[in-house]
Amino acid sequence: MRRILLFLVLFTPAALQAQTPCSELPFIRGLRVFGGDREDNLPVILQADTSRASAETFLPTYITIRFDVHERMPPRLVIRFHHCDKDWNIDTDYFVRDDFFTYSRELLYEGAPTGADHFLWRFENRFPSEEHSFVRFLYSGNWIFDIVDERDQESIYASGRFIVVENRVRAGLSIRNDYWTDWDSPYDQVHRLDLDIAVKDQKLFPDYVRTVDFYKNFNLFEQYRVDSYDRRDNTFVEGIGLKEKTFTYRNVPPGNGYRFYDLRSPSIYAEKAILTKFEGPDFTRFRFSADASRYHGSSVTTPLNSFDTDYLCVQFELEHPEIDGRDVFVAGLFNQWDPQATDQLEYDKDIGHYIGRRWLLRGAYDYQYVLGTYDEELGYVANQDWIALAGNTWAANNLYWVIVYYDDDEFGGVTRAVGFAAAVAGR
Repeated sequence: MRRILLFLVLFTPAALQAQTPCSELPFIRGLRVFGGDREDNLPVILQADTSRASAETFLPTYITIRFDVHERMPPRLVIRFHHCDKDWNIDTDYFVRDDFFTYSRELLYEGAPTGADHFLWRFENRFPSEEHSFVRFLYSGNWIFDIVDERDQESIYASGRFIVVENRVRAGLSIRNDYWTDWDSPYDQVHRLDLDIAVKDQKLFPDYVRTVDFYKNFNLFEQYRVDSYDRRDNTFVEGIGLKEKTFTYRNVPPGNGYRFYDLRSPSIYAEKAILTKFEGPDFTRFRFSADASRYHGSSVTTPLNSFDTDYLCVQFELEHPEIDGRDVFVAGLFNQWDPQATDQLEYDKDIGHYIGRRWLLRGAYDYQYVLGTYDEELGYVANQDWIALAGNTWAANNLYWVIVYYDDDEFGGVTRAVGFAAAVAGR
């Protein structure tokens, strides 16, 4: 009788769920895009003809796109680049699109280290570069890239975002702690962002510098916009039409320091079916300050020549009572801080934990839990709440950065990025 009872306990639904491995890896895995050679750099670069000012803005002049595949032979992949407006809509104007300069041709790759089980080839390419002399970003602004098969370019394997900036507007960003009196603690702690700009370039018409987008850390899917002619309660522009202006965005919730998953040590996280966090499950931090974020929402991975470089099946686990009406998602650079249906955690009623699993390349990652509801029709997580499980405090050392846009009326109209500034909260 005891043996029968033991058998039943071992094969309860909760036990089966706990042993469910990660889902199948996608064809393109570990996609990263960053400026220069450091993978914890922002995906922002200076346009080549304004690179003389790179020391002033600390921006590199080329973008790096890196990803892995698991195929017996290296697939014939290419990258297509698309210039976008400030809302990330691809430009269709004939004068802006130039398929000759926005097509990568043959990509560079090298083999995975011996012993890697989940990828065989790493593609890492820099644009623009001597190896890809045909690729040029003729216009500054927002860019989207698609990774496609050379023989079937209608099927997009993966996409990403980056921004090309001209250094033609002098910009300085300041951050102040403020109170949002309409909300209770801890929601009342907010940041005020002030951007001072000076349009000194004689080729720019000051009134066309109308819009700036503030970004927080590495999330390119949520911007805080200030527009001279689209005023809101929490935005303000001083000096409309003048060469010197101040763009202000008030009541930005700082959030909290990110959670951290460090998988770099093989002695702690050896390769096996499922890896759980060494420190144990996570807890809510709604009213608690956390340590400073290590990478401002980015990540670092082990180098390709390391013997233990491979993808690991990693478990995210949050101990929390079940939440009615909303789901829990995990977000990080591994999903571009844009959680999807596959990033939802399932609730295990037997242990009172939310559990989710995904493949991660061995490395160290900032991440966060988000409340929301996945909208299948729209294809994204709606009603996102980044504070309920993470907390909100001025102590969050966010990296704020801002893009200054110029509404150029030449060539049928094109949105250029003519200025950049960045600052870290608390400094």
